[in-house]
Amino acid sequence: MGRLKALLLAIGLVTSGVAMAESEFSIMSGIQASPHSTVHTAQGDSFYTSWEGKSLSFPPYYLFRYTNWVNDDWGYAVNFAHAKAYADPPTRVANGFTVLEFTDGANPLTIMTMRRFETMGGYRPYAGLGVGISLPHVEEERNGGVKTFGYQYGGPVLVGTGGVSYDLNDKWRLNTELQVHYLKLDVRVAGGRLKTNLITNAINIGASYRF
Repeated sequence: MGRLKALLLAIGLVTSGVAMAESEFSIMSGIQASPHSTVHTAQGDSFYTSWEGKSLSFPPYYLFRYTNWVNDDWGYAVNFAHAKAYADPPTRVANGFTVLEFTDGANPLTIMTMRRFETMGGYRPYAGLGVGISLPHVEEERNGGVKTFGYQYGGPVLVGTGGVSYDLNDKWRLNTELQVHYLKLDVRVAGGRLKTNLITNAINIGASYRF
C-alpha cells in the first residue's frame, strides 16, 4: 500500500510538471542576408565574396521553431531556418563559376536553450543560444564543369537569437526577433570539396501558437 501511494505521488508530481509546461510553435519570415566570406574551392584556390539572401524571391526565406517552456523563465527549442545564399555574380564569374549558391537553403537545424525575461508594457523579451547542423542544398558549377545539385550534410552550426513577443490572446502571440547563424560549410563538389564559413543575419516577424 505504501508503494502504491508513493507511485501515485510520483505520477502526480510528473503530470503537474507537464501541466505547468508551455509549448509553442512559431512560423516566421523576414529579411535575411550574409556578409562576405572566403570560399576555398576544390581546385585549391580561394577568393573573397559577398552573398545575396534574396529573402522574398522563390523559394522564400522562412523559419519554423518548436519551443517547450519548462517554467516561466527557461525552455528549449528546435529551430529550422530556410536561409539562402547566392555568391555575388561578378565575383563568382571572375573566379570561374557558372553557379555558386545555396538556393534551396543552407538549412541550419539547431537545438537552443531559451530564456524569457520580465514583461514590460505587454512585451516580453527573450533570447536563445544553440548548436546544430546544416543540411544545405548545394548548387555549384565551374565553367564547363560538372554541376553539383542536391542536399548534403554541411557541417556544424552556432545560433543566437533575441527578440520580443506580444500576447494577442491565450493562444496566439506575435514575435519579432534578430537571429544569427554561423555555419561552417564543408561540402562535396565535382573535383573535391568546397569550404566557407557562412554567417546569416535575419530580422524575423511572425506568430506563435501556444498549446
